[in-house]
Amino acid sequence: MIVNKLKNLIKGQEGQAMVVFALSLAVIIGITGLFMDTGLLVLEKERLQNACDAAALAGAYELPDEEKAMEKAIEYFQKNGYVPEDLNISFDSSKNKITVEASKNVEFTFMRIMGFKNKTVKAKASAVYGAVTGVTGVVPFGIPDQSFEFGREYTLKAAPKDDYGPGNYGALALGFKGSSTYENNLKYGYNGFLKVGDWVQTEPGDMSGPTERGVNYRLSSCPHEPKCTIESYHPGCPRIMIVPIFDPSSLLQGRDEVRIVGFGSFLLKGVSGSGSKNEVTGYFIKMVPPDGTEFTIDPSQQNYGLHAARIVE
Repeated sequence: MIVNKLKNLIKGQEGQAMVVFALSLAVIIGITGLFMDTGLLVLEKERLQNACDAAALAGAYELPDEEKAMEKAIEYFQKNGYVPEDLNISFDSSKNKITVEASKNVEFTFMRIMGFKNKTVKAKASAVYGAVTGVTGVVPFGIPDQSFEFGREYTLKAAPKDDYGPGNYGALALGFKGSSTYENNLKYGYNGFLKVGDWVQTEPGDMSGPTERGVNYRLSSCPHEPKCTIESYHPGCPRIMIVPIFDPSSLLQGRDEVRIVGFGSFLLKGVSGSGSKNEVTGYFIKMVPPDGTEFTIDPSQQNYGLHAARIVE
């Protein structure tokens, strides 16, 4: 009798265990499916956002031409594996701004058991395009504001004295005064942040020795073969220089101050002459700030060739 009761009890417990196991298995499968399908949603959302960011940035570089901006945005959206039908593009011409919005339907696998078939994920990105109005890494030359022509050669240091004033040859004192600081900034770029509206001091004197050493350092640091030229150059090359453009409304007297009105980019050509005839020349080019450069942009500011686009939302 007792043996039979024990057998029945064991059988009953086994049956209960099977029921509990079956229920637990269903819960485990449901949770696993939830995590897998949720992960799929998150992954698709991230991919879609990256595609929108790329499309917005690519399109922004074509502004203010909205037709070209739309074509470029669609091109980059497709490069990221999506179709134009998923994309909506709009513009705010007053802000030089492009906005791209996209949606994608994600089909579920495991969650279909629970009655959920799909879900739509959405992404949005806006980018603005404009002139660089603040930047790090500038060289200690200053060039007067004028009508610049891309590809044309300009004198960056030791232009005719009438352009600057007595004792000034186009050099700037960035951070600290003196020829050693000037040479260091010429070789490596000023590590401080300069912006439109800042007043900076000039560095009077010809400083031909520091100038030659700084320029030759940059020229010899070009790692590219063949070497960079105006027809073919690498944006991150040491021969590319960011130069402050200043308001030339007043004649400079010795160590003086100038107000920055913009930033231009030049491909360094070389240095020649000595003493007061020591000159540095370069070609005016269009470019975006090199990787690792800190910068700000403003679509409303005059564009001196150094430009960029930035995601704003």
